[in-house]
Amino acid sequence: MAETDHPLKRLIALATTDFAAWLLGQPVRSVTTRPNELTASPDPLDTDQVLFITLDDGREIVLHIEFQGPGSHKPMPLRLLEYDTRLILAYRQMVIHSIVLYLGGAGAQDTGQHVRYDMHGQVRLSWRYDVLHLWQLDGEEFLKLERPALLALIGQTRIRQPEQTIPQAVGRIIHETSGEQREQLLAELLLLCSDEEIATMAEQIITCDYGLPETPIMRKLREEGRREGYQEGREEGREEGQLELVLRQLVRRCGSLTDERIARVQQLDAPRLLQLAEALLDFTSADDLDHWLTPPAAPVNSA
Repeated sequence: MAETDHPLKRLIALATTDFAAWLLGQPVRSVTTRPNELTASPDPLDTDQVLFITLDDGREIVLHIEFQGPGSHKPMPLRLLEYDTRLILAYRQMVIHSIVLYLGGAGAQDTGQHVRYDMHGQVRLSWRYDVLHLWQLDGEEFLKLERPALLALIGQTRIRQPEQTIPQAVGRIIHETSGEQREQLLAELLLLCSDEEIATMAEQIITCDYGLPETPIMRKLREEGRREGYQEGREEGREEGQLELVLRQLVRRCGSLTDERIARVQQLDAPRLLQLAEALLDFTSADDLDHWLTPPAAPVNSA
């Protein structure tokens, strides 16, 4: 999801302080960005959001946010390892706090804690980041937040009573925001609804209950969102599905997998994942998986 005009990226840009305070779980004094510092040639860093935060107590940190729907061109753990390494090198004196927002059921296996092993099976490298599965959050809890901009995310959450929850969310955005920001928040709410029925309900509330016409901004953003969604579905849907399929086949062949084994499989790139999909047909136990994941020892040259 590296598109610069993705709905979630636009939404965070609309309310950076609200999002930063919510994700960090503490008051935020100010938020700034430094455009083009990490995306300049010749070696661009294609992150979703990098925010420079001053907390209420005066501390300064870098908040790195990635978001991912079903599928990706590179496994998220490896992306975060690369991004955080680059960020640490660029801002050596600052604390780096990274978080991944998963949408639409994606990232079910990602715990945010990952390791790499050496040839002896010992931990060679470990890294971690925070993980937030938006699709597991309770939509009704969002209504309790005193941050109306965040309600544009409600279509990505679990909503138990949409007939009550969606009208309240739309009403708060309409009554507690205004002007262009309100138009954009309503447009992003519609784009970020993962359920078509809920999106239709929200649209009817906006246009019928409140009598608000579809503005040029809303129309433009919705058209862009449809194009993005189509392209992402074609390009990104494959790898996540392949990973889930391989994990299911491994469970059938080897029995229940430990978190460590799942993490090691998640770290495989697409070519290696396809190799594993072929190799696992001959597996009879988890030991076969461990053997396949462990690289062969380097030959010892005799003098």
